[in-house]
Amino acid sequence: MNRIIEYIQNNIGFSWKGLAVFLLPMLPNILFFVLKDPNGRIAIINNHLLLDIIEHGSQGIFAVLFMFVVSRKESPILSKYTVFISIFLLVYYGLWGAYFTIGANFVMLMLMAVVPVVYFILAGFWLHNIPAVVFTAIFGITHIIITYIDYH
Repeated sequence: MNRIIEYIQNNIGFSWKGLAVFLLPMLPNILFFVLKDPNGRIAIINNHLLLDIIEHGSQGIFAVLFMFVVSRKESPILSKYTVFISIFLLVYYGLWGAYFTIGANFVMLMLMAVVPVVYFILAGFWLHNIPAVVFTAIFGITHIIITYIDYH
């Protein structure tokens, strides 16, 4: 317990890198709420309330952790992590572009669930933010399960 308290005391602050990491993949989601869904998907009956609670709870926790847990280790802007993070972000943007232009299928929807999770996990390692990685993994597992259930 003392190690947890010590970790929190030494690593709490504000991370503009963590804020950027969290917000960048959220940008295309705005289109989903602003534009008409080109795939004509109707509201899905929610039969996975517990999974939704785990998904949204872990997402909120990892967002807070990205923004307010700051490692004392350096996270250079140009590194092997940021190259891969950028690639996954661009792939995610491309998937959203495809979703709105050519339509969605099962593989695309599953990729849209997996790619941002990998992006966030890589970003967590880049920022040396292991608590965020843990909650991102929990989010990712439930997000992928929910995507699978909703498609079928």
